[in-house]
Amino acid sequence: MPLWIRLLIVFTLLFWVAGIFLEWIIPLVPNSVLALPILQNAYSHVCHQQSHKLLGESVYHSLVCARCSGIYLGFFLVSIISLIWKLPSEPRVKYFLFAMLPMVADVFLYSIGIYSYSKILALFTGLLLGSTGFLYFYSALNKLFQEIKQKKK
Repeated sequence: MPLWIRLLIVFTLLFWVAGIFLEWIIPLVPNSVLALPILQNAYSHVCHQQSHKLLGESVYHSLVCARCSGIYLGFFLVSIISLIWKLPSEPRVKYFLFAMLPMVADVFLYSIGIYSYSKILALFTGLLLGSTGFLYFYSALNKLFQEIKQKKK
């Protein structure tokens, strides 16, 4: 995949992740408060945004829950890694299943009342799934670019 596409992905994910933490950015860039209602609405389409599951304890909170924050951070971090190292062209399904199991177990055990919600655990299970999920996203984009190249010939 061309470097410019990988850079475009990294910067797109950077803006997405920065938006998640906009409330923490507002003190540094006061005019960014204008984007807050728009981003809260945008993120509401991808996350439940339950207040007790958001990252942050005081005035500032993330705009998505800890688990979704982990998923997006995982995507972003592996996109940066894709600039440096070559990622597997076709990751095996077992990687995704392995990454999904801790999250499923966490959601199940929390839902049946075995333990209370842990933002840290949710963040890390999301990070694991997001990191692995990027491999499949990257693989699909690679295949798309290969198909486009073949059609041009």
